[in-house]
Amino acid sequence: MPRLFAFHETDRATGGNTKDREHTIRCPKCGWRPGKHDKWACACSHTWNTFDTRGICPECDAAWKNTQCLRCHQWSLHDAWYDNDAPG
Repeated sequence: MPRLFAFHETDRATGGNTKDREHTIRCPKCGWRPGKHDKWACACSHTWNTFDTRGICPECDAAWKNTQCLRCHQWSLHDAWYDNDAPG
């Protein structure tokens, strides 16, 4: 089963988050919220924001079950990042 590799993280001061994204996507281990410009890399070398496609690589269509946090570097199920109970 493929695993998504963390690529780089953007400046937290600017973030690039929209209000909706801030309240719905976060690391289940540390609570970090990815910004719009954060990127992950697929095994095919394509880089993109995995939350734009719910873990599907737009280049090779690999479906990533796990995602690594760019802050705490822990792995979690991709679906666990979507916090449906957070205030909006």
